[in-house]
Formats: sequence, structure tokens, C-alpha cells
Amino acid sequence: MTKHFNFTECAWKHHVCTRHLGEISDMKRLLLSATLIAAGILGLANNAQAATKSSSPYLSDTTQYVRLKKTMDVGFYQKSGKQYKKLLKKKGSLLAVSGVNRNEVNGQYVPTAGLTSGAIHYSRAKNLKYMTMDNLHPVLVPFTKANFTPVKLKAPDRTLLFQSGTGFKLTPKKDDLVTTPAFYLTLDNYLQYYSASDLAKVAPSGLYQSVGGLNVWKPTASVKVSKVTVKGRTTTIDYAKPLKGMPNKKISRGHYRLTVVHNPTKHHKTFFPDGYTQEATWTTYKVNGKSYYVGQSIEVKDYVDD
Repeated sequence: MTKHFNFTECAWKHHVCTRHLGEISDMKRLLLSATLIAAGILGLANNAQAATKSSSPYLSDTTQYVRLKKTMDVGFYQKSGKQYKKLLKKKGSLLAVSGVNRNEVNGQYVPTAGLTSGAIHYSRAKNLKYMTMDNLHPVLVPFTKANFTPVKLKAPDRTLLFQSGTGFKLTPKKDDLVTTPAFYLTLDNYLQYYSASDLAKVAPSGLYQSVGGLNVWKPTASVKVSKVTVKGRTTTIDYAKPLKGMPNKKISRGHYRLTVVHNPTKHHKTFFPDGYTQEATWTTYKVNGKSYYVGQSIEVKDYVDD
């Protein structure tokens, strides 16, 4: 049987298919254009935000440490006899940022910083007072790039409170978390060690992960550090005299060392001591082969009695 083709019908079908393909192509072009326009707008917005951030005269609220660009009054007072006298901080001084707030300065609300000397040796810290941290009448220091340069600590283990052991634990009576001996490396190169009984007076149950400028704790023992080096997850601390309570390693006469190796694996545990809930998180370290941990325990909620 001979097949007869209806060329008119085929042409119409071909015309329809071609038209539909054209419409689909147009739709794709429109979608592509819309996508490119949206991406362009988003890119412009991101660039605008980045430009605004970089052009802002103020430092980021997340800045933790700064150095002064000039000698200036930042609200520090130093004890002299029975009184406190204003202490001007010199250009290049390292300061810790305790927080950033918005306050009115010369008729405008601007970011101002709460500043301290950070975790420094007890003999210095006990004689300082910080008026940017005063609740009633704080000294307002604008947190500007003209005043400060942001700084990242070269040794990130500084100020961390190293507690002896492998992690948080309950006391035998299960009424609290155990307070262990601990130590930390100050910003001005001292090792400060605390016995369990001395730490319990200031930071019971591992309340602190790191030490700040307002934590003025008298150590059980301390020693001046001569050198701190960092390589990867290992921090090496050298000093001249053995520190009581610490796993000191003697290198030579008048030379001792701590080698601190961090295991970044995070640990978490919930404790229920004596009617309340504690959420504890920590990571572990080896200090000359001995176990230490750094973390904190936070009270979450109280039980509700029936």
C-alpha cells in the first residue's frame, strides 16, 4: 500500500513545534536574564555591604584585642597608695575588648568599647581599675579605627583556663561538679597556677573557659615565661624555674618547658547535680603528657517540684 503524506498537516505540525520551541527558548532567555539580574543585584548589595563595612570608621563588634595607635586616656586607673590615679596607656599597648555598646557621644550614638588590660599577672591586675566598665558613669571611648588596630593573638592558648583531668565530672556526693587544679598563660607572659582549693574560691565547678581582665585571681604560684612558640596545634612554653603543681619538664639548668598539644574533638555532657541542670562542653589537651581540658559548664534550668 502506498502511503500518502499530507504535506499541509506536516507543515502545520512543524510550524507548531517550531513555535513552541521558540517560546521555550524565549522563556529560558527570560529566566536566564532574570537570574543574571538577581545575581547582579545581590552582588551589588554584597559589594555595597563590604564597601560600607570597610569604609566604616569603627571596628567590628567581634574584635577581641586591639593595640593603641596613640597614647591616650582609655579609662584606666592605677592604685597609688590608698588612691587611684588616671593611667594614660601608651601607643602600642595591647588591650582586651570586654564588649561594645552604643552610647551618645557629642550628640550621636556611636560604638564605644569596654576595655581592660586582659588576663595579666596578678601583681599588675590587682592595682588596676577600668572606668569603661563602670555601670553608672562609664568613660566612653569611641571604638574607631583612628584609635585602635585590631589584633589576633599569635598564641591562641593564652588566657585559656587549663583544668587538670579529662573533662567535667560530678563530685562523689553528686551535688556539684568537681573543681580541679588549673593554670593559664597570661598576656604578659606569666604562668599562673591554682590549686583546687584556691580555684574553688574564684571559679568553682569550671565556670570559666578563659580568663579576662576583671578576673583578678591571686595564684597559688606563678613564674615568668621567657618564650612561647606555636606550631600547628602545639604550643611550647619555656621558663626558668619549676612551677609548683605543674608537670614541669627540665630541659637544662634554669630551663623548663611545657609542651601543650590540643585535641580539637569537642565533648558535651549534661549533669544533674542536686536539683539543677548543668550543660558542659570542653576539648582536651596534653601538657607534657598529662591530661587537661578547657571548657565551661553552664546552669540551664532548675527542676520544678511537683
